[in-house]
Amino acid sequence: MRLCIADLDHSEQSTAFVGFVERPSLQGKVVVEPVDSVRAAERMIEEHRAECAVVMRPGFARALAGGNSPPAEILAARGEQFAMLATRGLLRDFMNRAAMPHDRAVPEVNPFSAGGQMRVVDFFAASMTVLFLNFGVLSGVRALQGEVDSRTIVRLIASPTQPYVIVAGKFAALLLIGLVQMGTMIAATSLLFGTRWGNPVPTAALVFTSVLMAIGLTAFMMSLANNAEQGNALAAIVIVLLSIVGGQFLPPQGLPDIFETLTRLTPNGQSFFGFIDLSAAGAHGSLLTVAQPLAVTALVGLSGIALAGFRARKALQRMT
Repeated sequence: MRLCIADLDHSEQSTAFVGFVERPSLQGKVVVEPVDSVRAAERMIEEHRAECAVVMRPGFARALAGGNSPPAEILAARGEQFAMLATRGLLRDFMNRAAMPHDRAVPEVNPFSAGGQMRVVDFFAASMTVLFLNFGVLSGVRALQGEVDSRTIVRLIASPTQPYVIVAGKFAALLLIGLVQMGTMIAATSLLFGTRWGNPVPTAALVFTSVLMAIGLTAFMMSLANNAEQGNALAAIVIVLLSIVGGQFLPPQGLPDIFETLTRLTPNGQSFFGFIDLSAAGAHGSLLTVAQPLAVTALVGLSGIALAGFRARKALQRMT
């Protein structure tokens, strides 16, 4: 975690806090970036050079000596809720060691930018929405594979309707299922937990490409199997593994750095962190905020659907 510290008190106690954070047991875990003003601390967060910042204003040492809450601020942005919790923990631990009464409140986090302060429930709202999307679409893809296994699809293709129209209708139904499910989850978490999903336009675009991603991923996994049961098991295993690597069960911030990279290499991780970034950006979010997640999820979705369609076409040719 990159922690920016603005020591405006220049006292023995404020200097001791810097030394407390830089102690040997935290080396390699917390990197301290000292600055000399509040604006400099804000700029560090704006430029993504720090996850959090602690500002110790004049009177910090005097307040500690008197057993009062010190004039300090914790700045956090970009949805770094885990870094925010860790920073509060460090400041609370230091204040306790400084013999400050335990009933004094630790400075609250200042939501430096719109949406900058995220709750754990917001994190899991996005996480579970993407996870359940994949399983919800999987049930629809399994039903489609079941029609192939029972040869119902052959009788449909034998009708006057063009084959591509039938297949397009099946995938349109899957798209509708995914969109309704995502819309329901977003509405439910917003109403029940007050989760903010950000600017509606980029959020709607990411919802659409995320549904495409789920359809393409599950359809391709299903096409690799011999029947619906095998395909369902294979796709479920892949979805769970991708969800673990994508940080949807366990946030990557608490794991080795390699996991932070791996999360961005999974299509569901791209979708998940896209929603997190939009939530953190609030009303300032735009299509540029999620340009990478939009591109990755759309590419995975369209590629998966194309590959699954190609394999399905070959299978139908053998059946007919």
